[in-house]
Amino acid sequence: MADLQNTSAEGTQTSTEGTQQSEKTFTQEDVNRIVQERLAKERSKGTGNSDDEITKRAAELDQRERKIKAREELSKNGLPDYLVDALNINTDEDLQKSMEAIIKMKGETGEQPHIVGKFSPIGNAGAAGSPNDPIRKAFGLD
Repeated sequence: MADLQNTSAEGTQTSTEGTQQSEKTFTQEDVNRIVQERLAKERSKGTGNSDDEITKRAAELDQRERKIKAREELSKNGLPDYLVDALNINTDEDLQKSMEAIIKMKGETGEQPHIVGKFSPIGNAGAAGSPNDPIRKAFGLD
């Protein structure tokens, strides 16, 4: 009976060792290949429109990022943010060209565009103007 218990214990050890030896180890390349195959299967299960939808959403996100970047650039250069609607922001290159044109235009005119609602285009209305104020002269208020 003791022999029978020893034999069964040895058989268990042998079978455990046999399974340990038969376990396969994977290289990183094997794991990457397997994951890529599974991802490809999952993607093929979805509808064909999902790729189009993903592409469309990515394009919309890029457009939003360029719009935010354009607003930041406009405010950095002292320009009103509503000019972002006049800019071509389809690509990064188009955005850069549009910004350069707006900044160049600002430099050629030499004046800040008037911001409606924040400042009066004629200065401080109601405040005492300078003696050289052309509006005061036109109304004979000198």
